[in-house]
Amino acid sequence: MEDTQKTVTGKEGTFAGIVKPVLVLLLICVVCGALLAWLNQVTAPLITENERLATQEAFLAVLPEGTDAGSLETLTVSAEGVVSAVKSPDGQAAVEASAAGYSGKDVTVYVAFDAEGNISGIRIDASTQTAGIGSKVGEQEYADGFLGWNSGSQAADGSPVDAVSGASYSSEAVLGAVNAAMSCYNDEIKGALE
Repeated sequence: MEDTQKTVTGKEGTFAGIVKPVLVLLLICVVCGALLAWLNQVTAPLITENERLATQEAFLAVLPEGTDAGSLETLTVSAEGVVSAVKSPDGQAAVEASAAGYSGKDVTVYVAFDAEGNISGIRIDASTQTAGIGSKVGEQEYADGFLGWNSGSQAADGSPVDAVSGASYSSEAVLGAVNAAMSCYNDEIKGALE
C-alpha cells in the first residue's frame, strides 16, 4: 500500500511540478499572441495613415511653397529604388527614392523637379546612418549642393557634391537614390507632365 501511495504522490508531483507550469505558460502565450494580433489589426490602419501623412509632408517640404496637398496627384511608377512619386498642377514633380547605405540601412531622398527637369528641392533622411558620421549626408548644407542639378546628368562623387568624409557608404546611398529619382523622372514622369 505504501508503494501505491508513493506512485500516486509521484504522479501528482510530476503533474504539479512539470506539466501544470507548462500548461500555464502555454495559455499565457496563446493569450498574449491573440492580444498582439488584435493590437496589430487595430493599429495597422493608423500606422499606414501616419506613414502616408509623413510622406506627404516630405513631398510638400521639397515642392514650392504654397503647394496644396489636396492638389497633388499620386503617380504610378516602377523604377528600381523609387518608392513613390507625385505631381503638382503647376508642372512640378517629386519623387521618393531610397538606396542602401551603411550596414545596408536605407537612406531615403525626396527630390522635387521643376518643369525643366532641374532639382528644385531635396530632403535627405539619413536617420538610419551612424550618428555624427553618415548622418551628415542628411544635413541641409549637403542636400543644397544638389539644387539646380539637371536630371539629364547622373550624379556622381564630386558632381554635383563631394562625398562626406568618413561616410562613403552613406554618400553613395544618397547618390544612388538621387540617380534613381532622376531616372524615374526622365523615364516615367517627364512625358506625363508635357
